Amino acid sequence: MKELGYYFKGYLKETIFGPLFKLLEASFELMVPLIIAKIVDTAIPHKDKSQLYMLMGLLFLLAVVGVIVSISAQYFSSKAAVGYTKQLTADLYAKVMRLSKEDRDELTTSSLVTRLTSDTYQIQTGINQFLRLFLRAPIIVFGAIIMAFTISRQMTLYFLGMVVILFVVVFTMSRLLNPLYAKIRLATDSIVTKTREQMQGMRVIRAFGQMKREEAEFEALNSHYTHLQIRAGYWSSLVTPMTYFVVNATLVLVIWQGNHLITDNRLSQGLLIALINYLLQILTELLKMTMLVTSLNQSFISAGRISQVFAKPEEALDAPLKQEKVTDQTALKVTNLQFTYPLAAEPSLSGLDFSLQKGAFLGVIGGTGAGKSTLVQLLARLYRPQEGDLQIFTDQQSPKTIREWRDLVHVVPQKAELFQGTIRSNLLLGISEEVSDEQLWRALEIAQASDFVAQKEGQLDAEVTAFGRNFSGGQRQRLTIARAIVKASPFLVLDDSTSALDYLTESKLLKAITSELETTLIMISQRTNSLRTADKVLVLDKGRQSGFASHEALLETNDLYQAIHLSQHQKGDQDAR
Repeated sequence: MKELGYYFKGYLKETIFGPLFKLLEASFELMVPLIIAKIVDTAIPHKDKSQLYMLMGLLFLLAVVGVIVSISAQYFSSKAAVGYTKQLTADLYAKVMRLSKEDRDELTTSSLVTRLTSDTYQIQTGINQFLRLFLRAPIIVFGAIIMAFTISRQMTLYFLGMVVILFVVVFTMSRLLNPLYAKIRLATDSIVTKTREQMQGMRVIRAFGQMKREEAEFEALNSHYTHLQIRAGYWSSLVTPMTYFVVNATLVLVIWQGNHLITDNRLSQGLLIALINYLLQILTELLKMTMLVTSLNQSFISAGRISQVFAKPEEALDAPLKQEKVTDQTALKVTNLQFTYPLAAEPSLSGLDFSLQKGAFLGVIGGTGAGKSTLVQLLARLYRPQEGDLQIFTDQQSPKTIREWRDLVHVVPQKAELFQGTIRSNLLLGISEEVSDEQLWRALEIAQASDFVAQKEGQLDAEVTAFGRNFSGGQRQRLTIARAIVKASPFLVLDDSTSALDYLTESKLLKAITSELETTLIMISQRTNSLRTADKVLVLDKGRQSGFASHEALLETNDLYQAIHLSQHQKGDQDAR
């Protein structure tokens, strides 16, 4: 966690001034009991009004200065804590964006969201409290003990014993609470995961009437989280009464012993009052120390979770890839490909072996869980195969780096993703060079989206709300396809991204792509009608290659493809042809 200290760099002044002002405040507070003792022992017995007014004025001055110093300390501490967290969160987000797909999957999306929000806020709270109390509390505690020692050495032993007992209490409670706080963070991750799943799948949950089941699962997670919070709250709630018990017991001893010392003229009444005030100051600061230790424990746990993210290596986009060359017009070559997701019991893809020529149209079809989307992620180089090989070629040469690979392959995901902004900003996403309006309209025309964009107020500058909610499903899909083809690429992958389009629009789209773009098209689809014009169709069955041929050939020879086709064409194969 040492690397997290770097973020104090821009707030060194605030980090120093915050505790220093709190140190001044503590020094002023330590003077108050002595002034009160002077009033009780000297000013009041001698009826010296001038001295009384002077001492009261001094108390008032200390109070005013203390308020000013305290506000200044709060300002600097808060500025340092908020500024630190702002930089930390920005760098943590950037780090997450640079992680590989495997590392993000390992950490899980929900856990990353929790670390970016809840954990960083917990660190901010811990830093704020630490800067305000790490000097003030020890100075008050040990300063009060020193002041008590100057008043009465005998009484000081009670103070020392009290402080030792309370430190043992705080240390013991910290050892008990730390594991609980770690479990609470994990439980928070689980609740965020379940909430995210339920929000994303709300329509499916309602469609299948699974609200009760989802509520029960959430209730189980919430109950576990509540149980952990209650246990942590139970143990932490014991600290305050135990602290009060120890301090009040010490207070009784101090008053009892002080009475004997006053009787023997070894202590004045004012000094006994000062001792009691010092004792109460120690009580207040130890209670604050208890809260600080609790907050710091949670902050250290959160800092550890954030450090885990920073410790992950960034994806090596410019690392050299294995180079291959071909002598023909091969664009895609898959050799005995096998891929297994982390923690999966069996491979998602196994034994794939085929090749594709430049400019060809490859269709991929198969049942649910056949590995179609996995193949897309391998094509986009989000994952690497564990066995075998998958290579793409441009000008008979494979890409040199992952960055170059991904620049060659444009993927339209299964779920159409649009971002808040305008149609123009969505089409230009990820493009650094200048693009003319003519190029944008050409992409929209190929994607069969120019008609409804032209009808929008503002056209290319028409508003797009978050997630593209002001567009229909088919419109969102066509806009994401247009975004993928604004910049020419040798490979275009459509991952079931025409599912919301009718057959006529889809047919026009595919015809426009194959005739107007010089690209190798790979299309994942659930509909055999969509793959009629494909040069080759790859049929997947439970991750294995079941067939690789044209649409007509597969209808003659492949049982799985026939079954899929017949299920979509009730009148039979002849009618479909």
